Amino acid sequence: MSKPSKPQKAASANPAGSNPVNVPAPAPTGNMFRFTLTGLIIFSLALIAGTSFLNFKILAKDHGSKPADPFLVDPKDKSRTIHSGAWGDLIMRDIELERPAEYLTEEVAIPHAEVWNFNGLNSDAVKALLTKNGLTAAQVDLAFAPGAFTVKTTGTELRPSDAFLLSFGPEVRAKLYPALAGMGIYLYLDYPYIFPADTVDSIYHDPRLQPEDVAVLKQFIYPNGNARQLVDYDALLIRIPTAERRVAVAKALSRQSALLGGLMVKPDTDIDKIAAYWGHIPGVHFTDIRPLLEALKQLPDGGNLGLYYLLPKFARDRLYTFPLPPQPGEPIMDCHWSTFNFCNDTPDNRFNDPAFAVAYIRQNYYQIAAPSVYGDILLLMNDKQEIKHSATYLADDIVFTKNGNNYRQPWMLMRIPDLLATYPSMPPMHAVYMRRKVD
Repeated sequence: MSKPSKPQKAASANPAGSNPVNVPAPAPTGNMFRFTLTGLIIFSLALIAGTSFLNFKILAKDHGSKPADPFLVDPKDKSRTIHSGAWGDLIMRDIELERPAEYLTEEVAIPHAEVWNFNGLNSDAVKALLTKNGLTAAQVDLAFAPGAFTVKTTGTELRPSDAFLLSFGPEVRAKLYPALAGMGIYLYLDYPYIFPADTVDSIYHDPRLQPEDVAVLKQFIYPNGNARQLVDYDALLIRIPTAERRVAVAKALSRQSALLGGLMVKPDTDIDKIAAYWGHIPGVHFTDIRPLLEALKQLPDGGNLGLYYLLPKFARDRLYTFPLPPQPGEPIMDCHWSTFNFCNDTPDNRFNDPAFAVAYIRQNYYQIAAPSVYGDILLLMNDKQEIKHSATYLADDIVFTKNGNNYRQPWMLMRIPDLLATYPSMPPMHAVYMRRKVD
């Protein structure tokens, strides 16, 4: 460090052309230091080091000595989970899907009245069926009021009035509607809207819906096991006065609880282990995915890879989408068509035929106790051993599913317990798991 220098002359404060005046510099007060260039650099580095040390101590006091884990899940966030296994570190988040408004235009513009067709049954047989399943004589009389029914050569046609539909409560619906399901009487009797109880509650509190529309909806909702169902969709829409409000209700009712999933790739992730689990499915070209996995692994904190990349083309093209209404001659894109085309680049429409699907399962699959391999399938069967639903197992308790054979259901990922809760417990259903035979 250099010695303090002698006082210097101050710069002139006079305007140009004036006589300069020499003013002595003020005497130094306190200590004054001057640095050489080398001394200034060393002093600056010392300040930086000291500040960094203090910051480290402060952060260590607040957050602990370990760095924050970017993959930790907030225990209060119930919508996000991480499960590790042969599939790697699977991170899932709950999401909700709704049909696009563009897909709702036709059905909400001019709602149609409900029509129930009892093919092969005369009026007396229909009355007996309704009475057997919980309706009183007065309610049956309402159903057969003048102008409300037509007897045809093919059977009996009922056009249920509001008075009839609103004459019985949820307990009667819970008994009557499952008894009429599967007879081809009315689309929504065979394929009702089915909601977990918490989903129905979220619809009731949807801010887009008018309170009076919610009140009408509640009159038509009924329980079936742990689920809630809606059959009288057309009757509901007719009672909503404007197209805008009908769109809001239709979108809310189309809400489906689904999952958004991915794999966590950390700097220590074993990519070969992931390849062994996910790479054996036809249509999944793991060699093309490996460069992205390795790139994520090289990041300081790793990253996430969406499950989308680990699905074959058929599933990738459809995941999280709603189909358009089928045109004449087009396949019905139901659960079996979706499950058994999962690995096919070109869909095989023979899976539209339930008999073909059953024969295919018997020839190509064997039963297992529980799913554990990517590509296992889940079958929901009733007490008559009829297959009512199928889905493709991915990992952990996650399946790829298309619930129902109508265009109001999207392709999505679901947890197996949530899928089972979606399907009614009346009539009883049980899950059966199958694995493809090795050729």
